[in-house]
Amino acid sequence: WAVPSACLAVIVHLMMYGTMYNKLLHESLGGQVSPSQVWAGYNFLIGFLLTFRSGKAYSRWWEGGTLLLQARGEWFNAFSSLIAF
Repeated sequence: WAVPSACLAVIVHLMMYGTMYNKLLHESLGGQVSPSQVWAGYNFLIGFLLTFRSGKAYSRWWEGGTLLLQARGEWFNAFSSLIAF
């Protein structure tokens, strides 16, 4: 995932600070996009992806904890059966 992220960072940098690309961008979009709008869109995208990935990580962590408790219960039952018989 490093290569697409690096390409996106270069594109955003060129859109914000590259004079040739900035002129090309303003000409192609009719001059309606400012660097602050590009920055706001980029921050929204990063925030959305960060929130989504945090939710997925939390659900994986919770699933791991559930499976760990289930394995502990299975070991407890096995040991209890071993002692009882």
